[in-house]
Formats: sequence, structure tokens, C-alpha cells
Amino acid sequence: MNYDPINFSRKLVKGRIAEMIFEQMLRDTGGFTILAFGYESVLPELAHRQHDMNAEETMEIIRRAPDFAVINNSSHDVHLIEVKYMMRPRTEWILRDAKRMYESWKPSYLFLATPEGFFFDMASIIVEKKGIISPLVHPQIPKELQIKYTALLNEFIIQNGKSNTTSE
Repeated sequence: MNYDPINFSRKLVKGRIAEMIFEQMLRDTGGFTILAFGYESVLPELAHRQHDMNAEETMEIIRRAPDFAVINNSSHDVHLIEVKYMMRPRTEWILRDAKRMYESWKPSYLFLATPEGFFFDMASIIVEKKGIISPLVHPQIPKELQIKYTALLNEFIIQNGKSNTTSE
């Protein structure tokens, strides 16, 4: 497999946009503490050198680390959350990601940012439902706030009715 640094960088940027939207939306509620947890944040040198590493199995486990540990300031619950962007959500891709998460991190959750809105579920539930993920419904994250942040996401991802990035 040939390493394409531009395509790799494009995916990183697209993913970072979704992560920033997620993080800022939760911060805007005032009800959560958000801690960067993913390997891009914790071990950035490994993320940039993964293409030339000779420890494939180890790298795969590290790559699967969820992006954030989120603490609900009211209930004190802690959730490990992976954030993904998909232009067109596809159940086979969602199921693939949920299975990978469920194998390595239990319990973990998937947050999906799309041009139409946000989705959120526990990885095990997504696996049970064969790749179906529920729309984000949370008492501390009102629909109006989600609409504002979906619009912000679209400012960066969609331009002139076309995606600025690839579909996954």
C-alpha cells in the first residue's frame, strides 16, 4: 500500500474539524469537561509516523483509542467517545468503526458529524443494530445548539453545494 501524505493530511484535517465542532458544542453547554484522549492528541509523533512503523498490531490498538474522555459535570459519568465525520453515513462504515471500538474499548461511544446533523450511540448498540446509529438526543445538548453547530460544520466542509473533502 502506497503512502499518500496529501490524502493522509486531508483525512486528518477533516477529522479535526469534526472533533473541534464536537468539543466546542459540548463546551458551549457548560455541562461537560472534555479531555483529548485519542492517539493524535496524546501521541502525535506516532500518528505522523504510522506509515513507516514496523509494529502493525500495536499501532492498530493505539489507533483505536477514542478521541475524547468526556465527563458529565452533573452526573460525573465518564464516556470514551470517538468522533467521525461522514458526508454520507453508510451503515457498513459505521458498523466497521463501532466493531473496532467495541473490540478494544468497552464501553465506548461513537459521535457522528454529518451535514444533516449529529448522531450518537454506544458502540455495542451500533453493533447490535448492524450499523444503525441514533440521532443525538441529550437533555444537556438542545436541538437548537445542535443546529448552530451543524451549520458551523457545514461552513468548513461544504462549499457551493459540494463537499470540500472525500465522503468518508
